Amino acid sequence: MTTSVGQLKDAYLQHLVLKGRSDRTLEGYGAYLNEFIEFAKTRGVPLSAPATKIDRELLTAFQVRLATRNGPNGRRLSLATRNLFGSAVRGMLRHGVTVLDLRLPAPDTVVLAKVGDRGTRRMDTDEFERLVAAIPKDSEHALRDRALLEVLFATGCRLSELCGLTRRRVNLKTREVEVIGKGKKVRGTFLTETAADWLQRYLNTRRDDSPYLFISRQTVRHIPDAKTGVTRPVKDVYPLHPNTVEHIVKQLALRAGLPDEFSPHWLRHGRLTIVARHAGLLAAQELAGHASPETTKRYTKITGSELKKHFDNADRQERRPG
Repeated sequence: MTTSVGQLKDAYLQHLVLKGRSDRTLEGYGAYLNEFIEFAKTRGVPLSAPATKIDRELLTAFQVRLATRNGPNGRRLSLATRNLFGSAVRGMLRHGVTVLDLRLPAPDTVVLAKVGDRGTRRMDTDEFERLVAAIPKDSEHALRDRALLEVLFATGCRLSELCGLTRRRVNLKTREVEVIGKGKKVRGTFLTETAADWLQRYLNTRRDDSPYLFISRQTVRHIPDAKTGVTRPVKDVYPLHPNTVEHIVKQLALRAGLPDEFSPHWLRHGRLTIVARHAGLLAAQELAGHASPETTKRYTKITGSELKKHFDNADRQERRPG
């Protein structure tokens, strides 16, 4: 039986589901592959075409298209964004070759650009205070947004981890938080006293029985039926979506006059930098949920003023009479 392009894509995404990839990852990879498939249609390779119609020429043309098209901001796609598309297509090719035994181009036919060290951006406590101060006092969600920012900055969670937090995984008395991270791995992190206080205030206003720590205003979502796959509106109390949190943080950053490229991940960077600076690399690695300390090392980079302080201290120690 011939495997079609559409079947190859579906099989790969199902493979990612079985590997336990997060909903956010699945959503992203699905979007990247859909753009590739839409491009393939314009080159005479529709969804129903045999997957083996995906050849080196088509892959090269798609990469050229990515390099020359603009993103939502009106500027050319960054190398990092183009690599996200490339990684998704590479993964699909690898699944086709190694699992489905299809005659497809080698995955590394898709070239990933070498992205230089962008310098990890992080938020310091002064910037966090500016972000908090930007919350409109008359907003009906002011309390929720303050608690949200405090928990995000205190725990160093990823967005998907924050949105997946439930009440029973947070102990406000001990300020301990149990996080389910990548690969469904469980790790512990903590709330600051301030974060615990604001979270308690927010939870005191809740009248729902949702287990989730932060809930969405949206009460109806279209959910696919488990048997038929047909979506239908379902009314419920839903957790905040990572995209919603990202929008909230970016809007507040805009009001606070923070850099245009500011993102919620800066709060994670900020917390891990603080821990790495004062408690060492291993503590930051444990808090971050990184498998390798190499990943955490970028959070130990110090600023120019910090480096100058170390430099001067070293010089004084060297010159001190024995």
